[in-house]
Amino acid sequence: MEYIIYCRKSTEDSKRQIQSIESQHKELLKMAKDRDLKIKEVYTESMSAKAPGRPVFNKMMDKIAENPGMGLLVWKLDRLARNPVDGGRLIWAVEKGLIPEIITFERKYSNTIDDKFIMNLDFGVPKMYVDQLSINVKRGNRTKLEKGGWPNHAPLGYLNNKLDNTIIIDKKISPYIFRAFSLCATGNYSLKQIADILYAEGFRTRTGKRVFKGTIERILKKTFYYGVMERDGKLYNGNHKSIISKQLFDDTQNALSGRIRPKNKKRFFVYQGFLKCASCGCVYTSTNKKGHDYHYCTNGKGICEAHKSYLRSEKIDRLIIKAFEEIKFDEEFIEISYEAYKEQSQKDVSYVANIKENIEKELQIVRNKKAKLLETYLSELVSRSDYEAKMKELENAEIGLENQIKNAGAKSGTDENTLEQIKDIFLTASRAKKDFLSRDPYQKRELLEILLWNLEIENEKIAHSRFKEPYNILANTPKNCDFSTMLPSQVQNITNAMPKGFFERSLP
Repeated sequence: MEYIIYCRKSTEDSKRQIQSIESQHKELLKMAKDRDLKIKEVYTESMSAKAPGRPVFNKMMDKIAENPGMGLLVWKLDRLARNPVDGGRLIWAVEKGLIPEIITFERKYSNTIDDKFIMNLDFGVPKMYVDQLSINVKRGNRTKLEKGGWPNHAPLGYLNNKLDNTIIIDKKISPYIFRAFSLCATGNYSLKQIADILYAEGFRTRTGKRVFKGTIERILKKTFYYGVMERDGKLYNGNHKSIISKQLFDDTQNALSGRIRPKNKKRFFVYQGFLKCASCGCVYTSTNKKGHDYHYCTNGKGICEAHKSYLRSEKIDRLIIKAFEEIKFDEEFIEISYEAYKEQSQKDVSYVANIKENIEKELQIVRNKKAKLLETYLSELVSRSDYEAKMKELENAEIGLENQIKNAGAKSGTDENTLEQIKDIFLTASRAKKDFLSRDPYQKRELLEILLWNLEIENEKIAHSRFKEPYNILANTPKNCDFSTMLPSQVQNITNAMPKGFFERSLP
C-alpha cells in the first residue's frame, strides 16, 4: 500500500507550534523508513484548520477520491482537521475504504468501531480547544475594554506602546485626523475633497500610501478619537488621550448625516457669501472672466447701481487685510495682559462641581434602572431579547455619563486653560493678516469662516465689517486701553458669547 504524507502548520499559531513543517516532514519520512512504508506523495500547507476551505487539503482529498486505497501519514490527527466538516470528511473516507488507514506518531486509525470513535474524539478535542480559546479571548478583550484598554491594533492616528501595552498618540499623523474632522464639520467639503486636501498637505498611511475617501469616512465615524471605544455596539471609556472633542465629533456626524450638507459648486470662489452691498443689502455674486475672479452686487431688488461695478479678487484681498486691522493687537501687549490677569484670577470650581453633581445624580438613576431591569428579568417579567436590548441602551448611557463626569473632572481646574484659549483667540485675530497672506485659496476661506460674517462694500471700500463671535468683541475693544484691565474686561464677555462646548475645541 502507498501512503500520502500531509504536513500542516497554522500561520497564526507560529509561536505555539511545536513541530514546524520541515521537522514534521523529517520525522514522518523517518517513520516511513522504519516501518518500510512506500510514500507516493507529500502535501504541505501553512494554514489554520479551524475552518474548512484549505486548498491543499481539498486537493489531497480529491486525489484520494480519484485514487482510493492510499493511506495517510501525519504527525498528529489535529494536523488533518480542527473543524467538524473536514473531520467528518476524513472519517467518512475511512469508513468507505477510500483511506484504509491513517498513521500518526502515536497510533494507527482504521475502519473499526473503536478507531472511528477515537477519531471522533480526537477531532472533537481540537474543536473544543478552538471554541474555548475564542471564548477566553473574547472574555479577556471585554475585561481589557472595561478597564479602558484597547485590545487590538491602534487606529490611524495612534500607536501601540509595546512597553506597557497602551495606546499613545501618533504625533505625526494625529494632526491630520483632527484636520479631517475639522474640515468635515464645516459641511463645506465632500469626503473626496477632504481626502484631496489632506493628501496635498502630506497625509499618508503608515506605509506611505494615499488615504482615500472610504478610509476618511471610517475615520470620521470612530468614537475612539474622542476617547470612547466601541465594540459590538457597546461603548467603553478609554484610557487613551483623545485627538478631538466630543463636540467636534458630533458636528462631524451632523455633516455626514446630511444635516449639514456640502455644497457642490462648479467653481470655487474664496469670497462667495462674505460680501454684501451696502447700498441695497444684496449679497455679492462671483464670476470668472479671462482667468480672473470678479465680484459684484446681484441687484436682487432692482434698485442698485452698484452692480455695474466689478471688483477683482486682488482688490478684495486688500479690503480683507484692511478689515483684519480692526481685530489686531500687539502680541507683547496680549502677553502682558494675559500674565496680569493670570496673577489676579482664582479658580472657580463651584460651577463644575454643580455640573458633576447633576451628572452623578443622573448616573445613579441609570444604575438604579439597570438594577430594576435585572430584577424584572430574573422574575421572568421581561423576555431575554427585550432585557438585553434595554440593558445595552442603559449601559451605553452609563458610559456616556461616566465620560461626561471624567471630562468635567478634567475641567475642574481649567479656568487657566480657558484663559489660555482666550489669549489664543486674541493671537489668532492679531495674526489673521499675516496668516491670510500666506495661505492658499482654500485655507483663506477656512480662515474667513472662522473670523468673518461679511463685509459691506460701498464705492469699492468697506462700509462696515461684521466679525463672528468672539472676534466682533475684539473689533470693538479699544486698542490703547490699560494692559491690566484690557484682557480681564473681555474674558467674561468672550466666555458668555461662545456656545457651550466651545472651549473644548482646539483653536486653529
